[in-house]
Amino acid sequence: MFFRLFAIICFGVISNFSFGQEECTCELAISKQKKEIFSKRDSSQVFPLINSYKTSGTESCIYQALVLELEYYHTRKNIKEISEMLKAQERMLSFMNCNDEFLFGFYLNKTLFFKVQHDFEKLSEFAFKALREAERLDDEAKEIEAIKEIVFLFTRLNEDHKVWSYVKRAEKLIVKKNNPIQSISDYRWLGYQYETKYTKTNRETLLDSTLLFINKAKPDALKHKVYDELALVYRALEAHAYHKGNPKEALKYIDSSIYYGKRIKGEKNLSGLYLSKAWDHLDLGQLEKANKWMDTSLFYDNKTDIAGYMMLQHEASEIYAGAGKHKKALDSYKVYSKMKDSILNTERLKVVSELETKYKTELKDAQIKRLIILLIVAAFLIVGILFIGKMIQLKRTKQKSEALQLAFEKQLQLEKELADVRDGIAQDFHDDLGNKLARISLLSNLVSGEATLKTPSVKSKIKQITEDANGLYNGTRDFIFSLKSRSEYLEEVITYLSDFGQDYFSNTSIKFKVEKKIDTNVKLPYYWNRHLVYIFKEAMTNALKYAQCSLVILRINHKDNELQMDCEDDGKGLNEEDLKSSNGMYNMKYRAEKIGGELKVKSLRNKGTTLSFTGKTKL
Repeated sequence: MFFRLFAIICFGVISNFSFGQEECTCELAISKQKKEIFSKRDSSQVFPLINSYKTSGTESCIYQALVLELEYYHTRKNIKEISEMLKAQERMLSFMNCNDEFLFGFYLNKTLFFKVQHDFEKLSEFAFKALREAERLDDEAKEIEAIKEIVFLFTRLNEDHKVWSYVKRAEKLIVKKNNPIQSISDYRWLGYQYETKYTKTNRETLLDSTLLFINKAKPDALKHKVYDELALVYRALEAHAYHKGNPKEALKYIDSSIYYGKRIKGEKNLSGLYLSKAWDHLDLGQLEKANKWMDTSLFYDNKTDIAGYMMLQHEASEIYAGAGKHKKALDSYKVYSKMKDSILNTERLKVVSELETKYKTELKDAQIKRLIILLIVAAFLIVGILFIGKMIQLKRTKQKSEALQLAFEKQLQLEKELADVRDGIAQDFHDDLGNKLARISLLSNLVSGEATLKTPSVKSKIKQITEDANGLYNGTRDFIFSLKSRSEYLEEVITYLSDFGQDYFSNTSIKFKVEKKIDTNVKLPYYWNRHLVYIFKEAMTNALKYAQCSLVILRINHKDNELQMDCEDDGKGLNEEDLKSSNGMYNMKYRAEKIGGELKVKSLRNKGTTLSFTGKTKL
């Protein structure tokens, strides 16, 4: 390696004296780029081109050979070789007459180097140097490349408020370009950015823009057979279909993405595509297939991108949990947490501990069930022995009676614990299924009043009834939501309840509003998320079912660790007897007390009802 670099640099020094007045561009590289597209991953294409640059006799082409070789090693995440190429570039720039023309490329290559190393401080330094150099050169194509790296930086640092302004700046430059080949990756990149923004805001117009930009990239990618870009294009189409609620179509797109991904020559990592396929199967309820493709994703990941592998383990924990593979979920989350601590120096031990506790609880529940069966069998045996043995001896009878009493006390304690678990399950079913059944009941009443079933309005109501019936099978979404670590944050709970309310009241005459004032996106105490969701879903159900209202407001206030959540309607109100006899109201108050909060109900005749929860988010 050393002798190869030494030879290149020596040749550059000699060329400097011979071609001091040459142009600062490599005409050979420009003509090659205009005539053909080549993969920087494929060594059979890259190294012959490198050799032609080296033998051209011009220092600009020799330098271009170093750049191309660095880009090849970057696709392989080979830090050692990238470092050597950067050193060679820096030495050559020190004696080139027109080194200013190559500064942008050098800064961008340094950015790529520190990107692979996950050194975000250095990445930031050289990404902004590259951007300033592109602005100095007034080169919009270079400016776009620099902005892409800055967007990557702020995305990894979770500074979303900075990301979008740079994305919009790049978009203005991209739509002005008239280079179909370069536009393939640019429009595909824009599509990904809009899809990412949608996942954070749920704005439907962002999905439309995603599809627009991806469809701009797709035709030229197919025309020129750019397989790495085609794989990413179909991956974006899969994401679009997934967000639109069409997992079967998403599955077809991801299969196309994998097909083109396998046709990429040279180094490639298709684990992300297998990951998307696993998500699609999970969304379709195909749990074993989801588990299989998640295993495949982990198996084929080449682990050269440490941060990427870290996030792969994080998503693996969620997929395995959704597929019921809790041991695998725990193992993946431990790997993710350990890697994240080493990369970003963050503490995730609490989350790992909670996931491990859930896994151990499942094992303990299974052991308790077996123990209950054994105790019941033992109790019957003891009773049988007592009846068969009758009154053998007074002392022996007394000892056996004491043993029997102890066994029955243990049995009663275990039966009480089991009853509590069953009561909780029954309560959850009431809270979830009751919501949908209320709407089904209401719509059935409307249908029964129609003159004929052939009218469009009747068909619409029947369709809504069918959708609500299907919704009953999706009741476990609340449980899956509560498993995710992000669901413990207040903003996530608000978003979840807001989405539920918008959907729930969408086909009614009731207007639904959300008002929130929160000082920070606080992490809620353990198990709050699940109980708050059930309390306020029940409250919204009651408003639709009984209140005869025209407006429902979900109001959230959080300040100084004090959380207050209200569900207010302008309906007919409730009397004291209704409040006391309501099983649903009893369950909501029980849930509030279970998490250390307080639930109050204020109701006036013809002025509406307000249900208020208050609690301390930090004790």
